[in-house]
Amino acid sequence: MNAKNLELKEVTVIPEKLPVRTYTNLSISFKIDAFLPINTIISLRVRGGRKNKNDWYYIQPFDRSQRGYIDLNIKPSAKVIPIQITGKELAMKYIICEKNGIKEGTTFHFKIYNTLVQSLVESNKKFEILIKKPNNELLPINNHPKVDIVSGLFDHITVISPSIVKNNEKFNLRIRIEDKSCNLVHDFSDELEIFQISNSSSKERIRIVKFSENDYGIRLESDFSLQKPEIYHFEVSYRNQYYKSNPILCVNENETNKLYWGYIHGHTNKSDGIRDPMVYFQNLVNAGLDFGTTTEHDHIWETSDVDFEELRRINEQFNTQHFITLFGYEWGYWYTGYGDICIYTSDPTLPILRSDTNKYNSTEKLIKNLRAYKDKVLLIAHHTALRPGYRNWDYFDNTIEKLVEIYSTWGNQEYPHNEGNPIPPRYKLFGHGIFAPKKGPIIEKKGSFVQDALNRGYKLGFTAGGDDHFGIYPSGPFNPDNGIYPSGVMAIWASELSRESIWVALNNRRCYGTTGPRVIIEFEVDEFLSGEIIDSNDFPTTLQNRTIKLRIISPLNIEKVEILRNNDIFKSQILNSSIFEINYLDTVPFTEISQLHQDKNEKFIFYYPRIYLSNNNMAWASPIWIIKKI
Repeated sequence: MNAKNLELKEVTVIPEKLPVRTYTNLSISFKIDAFLPINTIISLRVRGGRKNKNDWYYIQPFDRSQRGYIDLNIKPSAKVIPIQITGKELAMKYIICEKNGIKEGTTFHFKIYNTLVQSLVESNKKFEILIKKPNNELLPINNHPKVDIVSGLFDHITVISPSIVKNNEKFNLRIRIEDKSCNLVHDFSDELEIFQISNSSSKERIRIVKFSENDYGIRLESDFSLQKPEIYHFEVSYRNQYYKSNPILCVNENETNKLYWGYIHGHTNKSDGIRDPMVYFQNLVNAGLDFGTTTEHDHIWETSDVDFEELRRINEQFNTQHFITLFGYEWGYWYTGYGDICIYTSDPTLPILRSDTNKYNSTEKLIKNLRAYKDKVLLIAHHTALRPGYRNWDYFDNTIEKLVEIYSTWGNQEYPHNEGNPIPPRYKLFGHGIFAPKKGPIIEKKGSFVQDALNRGYKLGFTAGGDDHFGIYPSGPFNPDNGIYPSGVMAIWASELSRESIWVALNNRRCYGTTGPRVIIEFEVDEFLSGEIIDSNDFPTTLQNRTIKLRIISPLNIEKVEILRNNDIFKSQILNSSIFEINYLDTVPFTEISQLHQDKNEKFIFYYPRIYLSNNNMAWASPIWIIKKI
C-alpha cells in the first residue's frame, strides 16, 4: 500500500435512499485495488469522528436473529476477526488474519440486517471505510460509500409566529410540515386551514393553505394582522388535528420594543459539524429565527484562515432585513479549566485569537488581549459547570463578558443537581431513549455554576443555545450527539431587527434563554427592565423596597415560577396555566440582604425569575441588579 489516497472501485450501496428512524436492510460493496497485509485493520464506520455525528444504531456480528446483524463476504475469501465498536463510535473492525494478506482487487460485500437509521436528514451520508496498516498508519480514502437519508412520514405541523406585533401591523406565519424527528417532509402536498384565536373571542377561520411538493415542507404565509391588543395564537388544522403556534402578544403602536428569537452557538463542517455553512444558515431561517450565527472552533487544525474568510462572506450573505447575522467563533483550550468561550464581534475584520497559540492559550491571556477591542467584542461562556470544559471564574472581565449561556445541549449550568436542578450538566448520550445504551453521567464542577459568578457580583445576563453540530435547528426533542438535552433558544428585546440593535441589546443584557419554547417573559424591578443595573445613589428608594413585576405568556403549561433574590428563592408559586402575572413588593431593606462584590467597592442585590414548564422545559430572564458604591 502506498501513502497516497486510495480510490475504492465499484462502490455500490443498496438502497440509495433511507427514511430516517426506520429499520432497514442495507448492502454495501466495493473493491480494493491495493494489497492488504496480515494484521491490517479494515473498518466500516457508521458513526464516529469529528464530522460523522448521528444517532444510528445497531451493528453487531454475533447473532443473525438480533438487530443490526452484519455479514461480511470477501471474494476471494480471506480470514478476518470481527470487532464490534459501540458508544460514541459505531463501527465494525476486521483484523486481517490471512497469512499472505488480501490481494489487490478483492471485493468486500457487507450486508446489514434490521439496522436503525439515524434521525437526521443528511445528503451523501458517508459509511466511512478506514484502513489501518500494521504500523498504525491510516490510509486516506477518497470515495466512501454514501446514501441519502431522507425525511420520514408526516407526524406534526409546527407553526411559528412573531412573539410581539403591533396592532394593524402586517406579519408572517411560517408553517413547517415535519416528521417525528422534526425534519421537514419535502414531498408533502395537501390543504390546511388556518384559524386565529384570542383570549377574548371565538376561533375564526382565516384562510386555506395549499401545500405542494414544490414547497419542500415549508411555507411562509404573509399579510396577517391583529387589531386589538391582547394575547393570540394561530392554529393550523389538518385531518381533524390542530397545531398551535407560539403565543403572540399584540401591543399598541406606541410600544418601542419587539421580541426577537435567535440561535448563536452551533457548528458546521468548517470545524466539527456535519452540515455545510450555507445549509446551516438556511435551516436557521427555515426555523423562523430572527438572528443567528455559527461559532466554529478557533483551532487552526480545524478551521483555517481561509475557512474563516469563507464564513465571513456567508455570514454577510445571510444578513438581510429579515434575518440578522453576527460573526463569532468558539475559543476553547479544552480540559484546562479555562472553559469554552464563544466570542462575538461587531467588527468581523477583527483577528481570530487562537487558543493553540501561546499568546492566547489561557483565559487570562485571552481577556488581556481582547480588552483592546472593548465595545467591539462580547464573550459568552459555555457549559461553565461541566467537567471537562468548566469555567474558572477567577479569570473574568465584566467589561467584555456580559452574558453567559445558562443552558445548552449540555444542560442547565445555573445551579447544582443536589440543590434541585432538574436538567443538570451531563456528558454525552450515545443515542436516544430506548435506543441509548449509554446515558451520560452528571458531571459538575463545584464553583463554576452561573450562580457562583453572580454571587461574586458579576453582572451576567442569560442566553441559551445549543452547541449544535448538525445544522438542523430546531433539532427536535433531543440532541443526538453532545448532550442529552435539546437545543435551547434565546430571545432579545430590541427596538428593531438590525445588526446594530441586536448588538446593543446583547451588550445591555436585554435577553433571556429557554430550553426551546418561545416563552414571552416581561420582567421588571421598579420599572427597570431585565438586564439593567440600578444605581441606588440615583434611585435611593430602592434601598428600602422594590417592586418586582413579572409576566409570562407560554406555549407550554407553566408548572412553577420562582423569583430568586441573591440566588435564594424568596417567592415561589405552583401553577397550572400558560399565563402568569405577579406584582410583588419586597420590603426587606438593602442593608439586610446586600452582598459585597468580590473585586469592587460595591454592595449589590439581584433578582431573576426561574420558570419551570411542562415536559421538563425551563426558562430564565436575565437578572436586574441594585448596587451601592462604598
